[in-house]
Amino acid sequence: ATTAFAVTTGGVSNSVTSATVSGSTVELTLTTTVKNDEAVTVAYTDPSVSDDANAIQDTEGNDVVDLAATSVTNNTPPTFTSAETNTAGTKVILTYNEALSATTASTSAFAVTTGGVNNSVTAATVSGSTVELTLTTTVKNDEAVTVAYTDPSGSNDANAIQDSAGNDATTLGSTSV
Repeated sequence: ATTAFAVTTGGVSNSVTSATVSGSTVELTLTTTVKNDEAVTVAYTDPSVSDDANAIQDTEGNDVVDLAATSVTNNTPPTFTSAETNTAGTKVILTYNEALSATTASTSAFAVTTGGVNNSVTAATVSGSTVELTLTTTVKNDEAVTVAYTDPSGSNDANAIQDSAGNDATTLGSTSV
């Protein structure tokens, strides 16, 4: 039962709407989306005193023990939300849903086209929740612009766009700016 769980995000109660068990993992769906900078705790209380299907159980049918409020590692990667050019046309600015680590991917991880032609990225810098890509050629007002980003590795590392917790942003396919 979802009421057997107590979850807080940022110190505020966050109701569990569903609980799914798969092997040794319990996945909880919450009412409110967790932000990466929020502290998360979870607690579980067996809803009955006997071994029964109302509780989370092992493969033998034994109820799992209660879990006191425990901090949870937040492994949610930053999410891309938008892209735009600056007014001078010298940069493409990628915006994410949370603050990013100051260390970011190398320029080779980004592909920008303007007017259908590759436009090399000469610098990639982070400012808050944005990644600013400096372009070789200034974008003209009527040019179509696309941007793509490739996470340079399959693991969380400092060679990628990542949040302050070290979670890498996922690869971004070619996206109109």
